Amino acid sequence: MQRYAVMFRIRPGTEDKVRELLATYAPPEWVTPDGTRLLSTSIFMKDGLVIRMIEIDGNLPSVMAHLGRQPSVQKLERELNQYLADGHQRDVSSPDGARAFFQRALMEHVTTRRATFEDAPT
Repeated sequence: MQRYAVMFRIRPGTEDKVRELLATYAPPEWVTPDGTRLLSTSIFMKDGLVIRMIEIDGNLPSVMAHLGRQPSVQKLERELNQYLADGHQRDVSSPDGARAFFQRALMEHVTTRRATFEDAPT
């Protein structure tokens, strides 16, 4: 499993609209044509900054292209664009557009720590 996060900024005063859009859009298909699985998505928002985290099992470029073809994601992105801060607009209506957005907005992964319980006292 791999985790990735993207970030973008929204205009002040649009938080309620953005929250509603991000909480209610129809989920994409969870499996890409090459078998990559989108395991989960999480969205966080504070002070005009939105972080979208995804967990996948497979190939990130495949997920980027797949999401660019998903009607629910295309609709969401068209609606979101009106609320994005200057410089954060994007066109994910095609695989190339989705890839460009992900490359620009992808955050650096620093570390992931997982609990191990095998060595824990009983």
